[in-house]
Formats: sequence, C-alpha cells, structure tokens
Amino acid sequence: MAEGTHRSRKVGLLAALLMLAFVGIVGIDAYQKIRRQPGPPSTHNAASAGYKALYLWLREMGVPAERWERPLTELTRETDVLVMISPRLGPGPDEIKALDTWIRDGGTLIRMSSLLDPFAKQLVSDLKARDHDQRGAGRKGSSSFQPGPYIRGQRTILSKIHLGADSREPEAVVHSRDVFGNLIVVKEDGKGRIIKIGDPSLFSNLYLRQGDHARLALDVLLTHLGDGQLLIDEYHHGYGRVTSVAAYVFQSGAFVPLLQVMFLVLLLWAVASRRFGPARPLRREMERSSMEYVRAVAQLFQRVKARRLALESVLRWFDEETRRLLLDRDPALQKDMAEAKKQVLLETMTDRDLVSVVRKLYGALARARKDVL
Repeated sequence: MAEGTHRSRKVGLLAALLMLAFVGIVGIDAYQKIRRQPGPPSTHNAASAGYKALYLWLREMGVPAERWERPLTELTRETDVLVMISPRLGPGPDEIKALDTWIRDGGTLIRMSSLLDPFAKQLVSDLKARDHDQRGAGRKGSSSFQPGPYIRGQRTILSKIHLGADSREPEAVVHSRDVFGNLIVVKEDGKGRIIKIGDPSLFSNLYLRQGDHARLALDVLLTHLGDGQLLIDEYHHGYGRVTSVAAYVFQSGAFVPLLQVMFLVLLLWAVASRRFGPARPLRREMERSSMEYVRAVAQLFQRVKARRLALESVLRWFDEETRRLLLDRDPALQKDMAEAKKQVLLETMTDRDLVSVVRKLYGALARARKDVL
C-alpha cells in the first residue's frame, strides 16, 4: 500500500513538472510571437500598427478623447465624433441601425480602414474599390488635395498601398487622392457625415510623425468636434466584451494550450492508474537501528586507525552537550575534558586508551548531571 502511494506521488509530481514545462514553453513562444507581430490597430497597442501614440497625444492636448468599449447601440448625443479603426469584429444586432440614426442626428463617423472590414458593406454600400496603379508608388508630388476643412493647405502625405474608393453618389466629396486612388472621401448623411480614410496606417504609431500626418489627423478629427466627446471604438477589437473568466479564456490565445494540458493530464492519469504486466509483491523495507550506524562508524575509524580523529569527534560532541545542559562551568568535568584533549596530541594512543578516555568522560558527565539534579 505504501509503495503504491509513493508511486502515485512520483507520477503526480512528474505530471506537474511536465505541465509547468509545457505551459512555460507555450507562454515563452506566445510572448515571442506577440513581440514580433505589429499587433491590432488599437489605442491599447504600443507596437508599430497600434494607435496608442495618437490617443495619448490627443489627451495631452486636452481633447476629450475616450476609448469606447461598449456596443454602438449605447451611443448618445453627447458624442460628436466616433472613430473606427479597422474593426476586427462585425456589427452586433441593431448596431448598424443605431449608428445610422446617430449619424443622421448630427454625429460624425471617421472610418480609417479598408473596404474589406466587417462594417464596409453596411456603411458604405455606395463606395466601391478601384484598382490602384502601383507604378506611381513612391513618387513625390503624386497626391492631389481639395481645399476644405480637412485639407488646410499643401500637405505631405506618405501613404502606403491601399484600396481606392469611388462613389456614385453626388454628395460624396473626394478631398484627397493619391496614386492608389481616393484617400479621403466625405459623404453627408442627414445632419451628420461619414469620413472615409483609405489608408488606416497614416495615423499609426509608426507613421504618425512622418510628413504632415499629425496635422492631417488634427484637421480630420477636430473639425466637427464641438462641446461633446471624441470616442475611439475599441469594442469591435474585442475590448469590453468579456463578462466572465470563461469568456476571457475562450477569447484568449491560451484556450488551445489549456486543452493540450488537459489532454496531457488525462493521459498521465490513465497511465498511472493502469498496470502493464503481472502483479508484483510489494518490496519490504527493513528498519535499521541507530546502533548499526554507530557500529559502522566505529569500524571505519578502527580500520583506518583514526583514533585521534575519533577522539576529536567525541570531544566535539561533549562540548556541545555540556553547553546544552549548562555544565560547561563544572570544574571536575572541565578537568577531565582537558586531560582528554591532551590525549589527542599523543601519537602512541591505542584502542584501549581511547576506550578508557571515552568511558572516563561519560562517567564525569553522568556525575555532573547528578550533581545538578
């Protein structure tokens, strides 16, 4: 029974070590992958593709910019501008209807994304992608601008490859165009408007300080900002959606590694509880007495003729024992111990002399203890 319990503990310890090693390896690998990746286009992301620099810059200037981590159905009239940057998740029930109502009532939606994001079909059905000509990429002076509230003077825009957008509706105004197509398109809708920016990387952490991107960001974001708030959508990047620990685990990258760890635990449990082969009798452990150890050490000292070393060990133990029993001030005991220490210096000490000295010390210790009592 004891042998089976000991074996189960060893298997459990091995399983725990394997799990820790596995989780550690998966965690290190995930961390390295996250460091190499640019990350999502979110204001929480400080990597190259994030927008944390833009958000913190607006906050430092006193702009009432906030992260929006709730459904679009909860938008209020206190919000003047809503910024959506390449949303990763699609709209929920009634979100498109609520967003359209909010725009018609005077809100301004700024979409910095391609025409392929989950909101594209619902919001910009009148806009269509056009083929861009990459032969002009990188040429200076290849951008054209329409003077207005969003383009205040000549700007240096270093856009990357993106899908251009054409509109068939007359209320859609193109304010900027580059070699890839339309860059900034504004469509009036009721009292509000939709501002479409074709290249979402213009205001990212990596490219915000290039050219006149920062000036363009202020012109676009602050033109229609009155006394209300400027909200940056984070809800459709996954923020604010987790309501339980289970939901957090399912939405995180640790769900698959956790399944693998559970499978490993079940496998080890199955192996530990199953016997492969015939039953074998339990091994009996023989208890050894303390005198056996003393006898073995004495035989070792006797074999190598280490009488002086044996006497030094005995005297060291006597010193500790007398201090423990508060007998280190006893004159008779200290005299016997001093004579015994002189025997250590003798080269001609025999086994008989060693036994005699030790017996004398034990007798002196016994008398000293008796006198104390």
